[in-house]
Amino acid sequence: MNSAIMLLIFFAGAVTGFVVHACERTLNLNIVYRILDSIGRICIAPFSFLSRRRGDKPAPSPEVTHPEPDVAARQSAAALEQQINDSAQAIRSVLISLAAVIQRTDKAADESSHALGDVKNSLTSIGLSSDLAEAHSLLIHEIDQVVSSNSSLKGELADSQKTLSQQKRQIEDLRTAVRIDGLTQLANRAYFDEKVSEMILLYNRYKEPFSVMMIDLDNFKLINDTYGHQGGDRILKGVALKLKATLRGSDFIARFGGDEFAIILPKTDSKSASDVAWKLCNCMRESRFLLDGVPVTVTLSNGITEVSKGDSEEALLRRADRALYQVKEMGRNSVFVVENGG
Repeated sequence: MNSAIMLLIFFAGAVTGFVVHACERTLNLNIVYRILDSIGRICIAPFSFLSRRRGDKPAPSPEVTHPEPDVAARQSAAALEQQINDSAQAIRSVLISLAAVIQRTDKAADESSHALGDVKNSLTSIGLSSDLAEAHSLLIHEIDQVVSSNSSLKGELADSQKTLSQQKRQIEDLRTAVRIDGLTQLANRAYFDEKVSEMILLYNRYKEPFSVMMIDLDNFKLINDTYGHQGGDRILKGVALKLKATLRGSDFIARFGGDEFAIILPKTDSKSASDVAWKLCNCMRESRFLLDGVPVTVTLSNGITEVSKGDSEEALLRRADRALYQVKEMGRNSVFVVENGG
């Protein structure tokens, strides 16, 4: 009799431990849900902010006659984008940590249910006296309750995993939105600057060459004056599609600002980049864009430079700008290469 009571106390203690552990996990899960809800609001907030900006103030039509944004405005835009990127990265790290916690909790639920199943089988196989039958039934009932709670917990964990996946996609969508030019759907200036920095780091490590090409649409002001800004926007979209279709899939193209485009040509020296630039010039000359039923011809000025040892992002882009300036000085619709030191 004493041994049976001791055995019952032992099993009761074990079940109590499992119950407390399950309750603790459930409490933590509620905290996780609150965190997920907060993160969801944080993820959605930038989208609301961006949509408000787009809704309250339409984006101006790009045109050559507009001056470059002043330094303060560009620094403010860059700071805003950096803040969004930093926030997205921080939230992403939290989501990854929560996903790991959920996986561990899910595993713990499986293990505890399996252990409780063994306890239940052991209790069922023990021949207890009639005066302990009621306690035995109660204990079996409690085990069944804990196993059922674990099953519910696993369902809730699966829902949490789904929520995490959705919020990760929202973060990636947000990161993409702040890197893409709304008109041409190409990379924007900030994304281009980031890519140039990345390419310079790769060059310093692996010494693989790459070239940068700056492109300007010739006499774009005349198109805007003749057909209006909407006509100019249509030309920019068409040029963007032509450029992207002509380049390799590995080439990186961005709208640099106004009617300027910038291209990074990986594993390409300045001579090969010059060949690519002439190909783009010829392709654009042979193309016709219809505006108000009138065919419009567009020509390009292409400035090129190749990365070299010791280049910074500023030095590389400065040479590319100088090359583009030389093309315009020569009469446009051409290609010019500036080597390092040139």
